[in-house]
Amino acid sequence: MEATGAVNEHTGREQYSLSERGAYNYAHRDIWGPREKSMANLWSPENPDGLVSLLLAENNILHDEISEFFKQQVQFLRKCVKIKIIPEHHLTYGLGPRGSRRLRRAAAAFVNDELGAVDKVVSDDIIVTPGLNSAIESLVWTICDPGEGVLVPKPLYNGFAIDILNRNETHLVGVGYEDVDGYRELDDLFKPDINRLALEKGLREAEKRGIKIHALLISHPHNPLGRCYPTETLLEFMAFCSRNHLHFISDEIYARSVFRNPDLPNQVPFVSTASLSPNPLGSNFHHILYGASKDLCANGLRLGFLCTRNKGVLAAMSSNNFFSWSPHVLQDVWAAMLEDKQWFETMMQKKNKLMAEQYAIINSFFHTRNIYSFPMNAGLFVWVDFRRLLLSKSLRGKSDYGALRTKGGSAIYKQRETEIADICTRNGVQIAPGSKFESEEYGWFRITFTVPRNVLEEGLRRLAKSLKEIEAVEWE
Repeated sequence: MEATGAVNEHTGREQYSLSERGAYNYAHRDIWGPREKSMANLWSPENPDGLVSLLLAENNILHDEISEFFKQQVQFLRKCVKIKIIPEHHLTYGLGPRGSRRLRRAAAAFVNDELGAVDKVVSDDIIVTPGLNSAIESLVWTICDPGEGVLVPKPLYNGFAIDILNRNETHLVGVGYEDVDGYRELDDLFKPDINRLALEKGLREAEKRGIKIHALLISHPHNPLGRCYPTETLLEFMAFCSRNHLHFISDEIYARSVFRNPDLPNQVPFVSTASLSPNPLGSNFHHILYGASKDLCANGLRLGFLCTRNKGVLAAMSSNNFFSWSPHVLQDVWAAMLEDKQWFETMMQKKNKLMAEQYAIINSFFHTRNIYSFPMNAGLFVWVDFRRLLLSKSLRGKSDYGALRTKGGSAIYKQRETEIADICTRNGVQIAPGSKFESEEYGWFRITFTVPRNVLEEGLRRLAKSLKEIEAVEWE
């Protein structure tokens, strides 16, 4: 693998005359280039040979409604009073790269009203970015130097690695739980005591590697596990950061993608870190992220924001935003969505009802096949246990999966995980291996269920075919 990478980097430098960093990105970090062909050939009734993608963190179940809102806001400007092209706002530099006043006011109101901020947020506490990837990348650039690190609990959203590493050369340091006293199962990942021990251990291990940690980043609700952290655990995160003088970054992009799951009778509701009191961190060390992509089913809108009272962070990020400025007319579209409280609440209720219905479909699919999926009630995907399928047939009846641990385990299981994903792709459906999310055991997969109903049904039909084929495999 290293030899192949070396050849590719050499090709990038010699054939394409790239810089060293450009050649490295060419060889190792072009995520979307290889995906482009498959993403241009997605399944639909009109394209029956296309690929069903249950791979991405996208919610597509309200696309018709969101599209209609766009039409009302953008295409019919003469009839619509909500968005009016004002040359000094929309056709000039306007107020600059921090974002339009309108969107920042709407975002501040969202944090106050929807997230329940204890201390009132104002528009000057908001900076608008083209999606949360940009917000995280710019924030990490602002608070970390190259070679320093950010702690992230495992399993983790794999996009964080891109945001933290690719341009900043900052380390994502995954926080492990397998060797923590008291840890037994995935539910324990949400307990405050377990997290305190894991974070302290992760910080010590990073220091031994010579990595200075500057921040803790969490996904809340959790991606990929689909649960909300309880208040006690959020306060433990904050206390840990306070003790160690770390920035605390709470990515709350799934805040309104929470639904009722009857399999979780005592499910933890979403509580924003903005609403917690007392806050042990102080105003300079607490940062909240939110975006339009997930709750509003609009990944392509590419808009997000950071909420912080750290004036130094805002000024430094503003300098970076000059290179990734969001068009003000699109900012007004998102602002209109946030301002129209009745429309917003109606959409959230409709979306979450559909999410619960589709979760029931995919959960039943796995239940009838005696395949465990971690019960969830937030986010867009299920965390599914295919561990036994990585074992030889003679071992599949046993429940001891110790050999599948990624730490000290055999890399052959990672290869088998990849082969399972490849079998699914050959059958026309894409799912994501858990190793992509730094799972501490091989054999878990993240599978998205928030696609249109007919796409989900077709994807599960293809997945059923794939599972039969995988069951028949006898690993060498």
